[in-house]
Amino acid sequence: MQNSNHYDTELTLNEERLQYLFASIGNSTIIKVIEYSPITLLGNRVVYNLGFGDYDEESKTIIDDTNSNNGDMYTVFNTVLHTVPLFFESKPDCVLYVCGSDSTENFKESCLPFCKKKCDGFCKKENLRIKTYRYFIDKNFEELSNDYIFFGKNRTANNTFVQYIPGHEYHDILVYRKK
Repeated sequence: MQNSNHYDTELTLNEERLQYLFASIGNSTIIKVIEYSPITLLGNRVVYNLGFGDYDEESKTIIDDTNSNNGDMYTVFNTVLHTVPLFFESKPDCVLYVCGSDSTENFKESCLPFCKKKCDGFCKKENLRIKTYRYFIDKNFEELSNDYIFFGKNRTANNTFVQYIPGHEYHDILVYRKK
């Protein structure tokens, strides 16, 4: 699913990682990075994590736990999505792992002490990032299924990956490119 409303990216290679840098131009200009980094093996396939966030020029790292609120959310999200086919062109036999930084086991505990949303025990920020990816997959599932196979895992259920079914809640997603 291609969308022309995205920022131009610059590919940088760092060891086994693929990084796509771009400038988010909204209320201010923020350098962002999309990083595909190997995390494990699944059978004979390398699994790559999809990381995304603000780019810290000094440490050359991703800051993935902030929300910039730069006013260009859809263009930024479309830019991330635009790199997925590029990733699979470069790594056709690899698997893509998607999980939001706000879906980790300890996110709620680290968020609540600083929360400005007055959540009162229920964290409104938890799982928001993975919900954005799930919404996109659900909305475009039929078209995306022409090129990709999806699996999802819900940590509150059986904690194993199962065939992705639109409308179900998953905290982690695996994406395979069809051959």
